[in-house]
Amino acid sequence: MNILLIIITLFVASCTKNTTETYQVDYENQFDGNIDYKYKHLYNSLYVNIALERDLKEDALKTFVDNIDILTDIKLYEKISKISLELYNYKNSEIIAKKWLAINPDSYSAHQFAIKSSLESSNIYLANEYFESYIKKIKPTGKNDYGKLIYSLSDNKNRLNVIEFFENYLKKNKNRELHISFIELLYLYNMLSNVIFHIDSIGLLNERNLVRIYADSLLLLYENKNAKDLLENFLSNRSSSDRQVEYELLDVYLSLNDMVSADKLIKNIFIKDPNNLENIYRISRILYENKKYSLSEKYLAAIVVESDEVNLLRGLNDYELGNYTESIEHYKRVNNYNLKIIAITNTSSVLIKTNDIATAISFLDDQINKYLEPATKQAFILKQISILNEYEMYDEIIELSTKHLLNNMINPNLLYARAMAYESLKEIKLMEDDLSAVLKIDQKNANTLNALGYSLTIHTKRYDEAYKLIYEAYLYDPGNAAILDSLAWVEYKRANYVDALKFAEASYVKDKDKEIVLHYCEILIKNKSYDKLRNIIQIELERNPDEKVFIEKLNIINNAIPL
Repeated sequence: MNILLIIITLFVASCTKNTTETYQVDYENQFDGNIDYKYKHLYNSLYVNIALERDLKEDALKTFVDNIDILTDIKLYEKISKISLELYNYKNSEIIAKKWLAINPDSYSAHQFAIKSSLESSNIYLANEYFESYIKKIKPTGKNDYGKLIYSLSDNKNRLNVIEFFENYLKKNKNRELHISFIELLYLYNMLSNVIFHIDSIGLLNERNLVRIYADSLLLLYENKNAKDLLENFLSNRSSSDRQVEYELLDVYLSLNDMVSADKLIKNIFIKDPNNLENIYRISRILYENKKYSLSEKYLAAIVVESDEVNLLRGLNDYELGNYTESIEHYKRVNNYNLKIIAITNTSSVLIKTNDIATAISFLDDQINKYLEPATKQAFILKQISILNEYEMYDEIIELSTKHLLNNMINPNLLYARAMAYESLKEIKLMEDDLSAVLKIDQKNANTLNALGYSLTIHTKRYDEAYKLIYEAYLYDPGNAAILDSLAWVEYKRANYVDALKFAEASYVKDKDKEIVLHYCEILIKNKSYDKLRNIIQIELERNPDEKVFIEKLNIINNAIPL
């Protein structure tokens, strides 16, 4: 037996990570008829574990599935099940789920994986079977039980399947605990209109978490006044204070520019808890996020004990206030590793103001050479690209990205950045090549699918191909306003004006980006929705009084509306 273990270890160790040969099958055949069931089970378990240690995921998955009838190690099932999803091998996922439940029918993890994988593969019938089995065997009794299952679906690629599955189930089955967990998942998916619909259907009942989710969804959908009323009503009915909800209400007041109410709330918080430094910091941060930089700095000045968080925030405030020397000094005092990386990237922005772009890029080059962690290096490279993009230096982005890609940094973010630079230079074929390369690395990358589909829509007449790409992105991220806008525009190009309007409205509700607004207006014209169009134009003219180019475009559309 010891000889067998040595042979297995030496054999797998001799294989490189780049191998694509199915070397295991021939080797295993040498043992057929010579080792019994026990040793064969041990051999395959060892082989899979060693393959996993060497990151030979495809070989580990193949060996596991080929020999699944004799493998019963639950820890292996847990490891391999994740890999099958990571590799998008849903056929093998179904095989693993079926066998796992057969050997461990009362396992929560097995049911969770079975439901998750069947929804990923769009096998809704199987998902129903597994969910019914979960209800019967696991017997979830409360929100925590359902919450664990729902949370496990938060990283599912095919979000639309998850949404439709639970919406259909909840139409037929009253279950408040499951419904609340599902609402939390919708919120995580950024499906804000769905969040509001489902909370309305089951009632708030003044439940704190539902109130907070509902209010934030309203705020993100630009219904600030309704969010304010909801939070004020919730706090007025509380016997004790709720600091987190008070912070959220302060954010709403500031979004409405209601400084009287904001000042009153801040004073009330300090009266109830006068010496709490965390309160001062949190309020200062909320003020900064709402562009009240001087007021934020005023409160931060009351904190005499320095911390990395405070120094970082003071650096941000000073930058916005034009105090560039002070900003850099605050950033220098940040010591926490993660915060220091943020401070360094922000310092490069200050250097553009005090010196020039070349100085900022050179500063970041020094940091790239100084730090060894690949993720940290990437953060600095992407900051360089962000700076170059801000100043429309697309040739320089291509040069920089190519340099790092040639240095064996095959990175989807760099490929994506270079692709967008190519697009800006009208090099559509090169853009398409880079985006296709990203999709070879991650075939279900929603942002890349959308970028490629949208670019084909506006630069070519390959509308059907573009639609397929964008719709696939929509399956994976149906709450994304940019993807909804792309769907609207490609449907517009395909002359499907009713469908285009549906997606344009969904996008506009979430995001008032100028391009989204203009697309929405064009689509309203095609649908002859002139009254709504006039209303949207009026709203946007009032919202953007200083945007001369945008206003001119809106006025051109307005003047073209038939009388």
